[in-house]
Amino acid sequence: MRSLNSLFLVFITFASILSSNQIANAQGKIVIDNLITTSKGLDGKNISYPRFKQAELRLLKVIIPAGIKTPIHIHPSPLIVYVSRGRLKHTSDNGINFFNSGDSFVESNYGGKHFVENIGKNDAILFVSVSSVVGTPTTINK
Repeated sequence: MRSLNSLFLVFITFASILSSNQIANAQGKIVIDNLITTSKGLDGKNISYPRFKQAELRLLKVIIPAGIKTPIHIHPSPLIVYVSRGRLKHTSDNGINFFNSGDSFVESNYGGKHFVENIGKNDAILFVSVSSVVGTPTTINK
């Protein structure tokens, strides 16, 4: 009797796994949202890539604590920033921009000096994709 109960339990477990996978596969869809497409940076300047060097892609997770601002800096390579969590104030010679969770923006490699401040109450989390070349830093503090 014990083996029959064990077999029944295995059957029920296996059946529930199969049925939940079938429901997920029947209803699941791959959704692709284009968050940003551009050939210009936040300041309106064109993006370009260095020639004749080994390309390098980077994906960075950046955490900025509440109330903290970055040093004044530039980016020698273009990058895309996705604000996963938080509220940011981006200040440059061209003006001030505000970004919230779910926003994206592009920094051009011809962009000027700027800094970013977390003006939210919690840590801001950013994901930064950089299109660069081997040996080139992502950020240069000024």
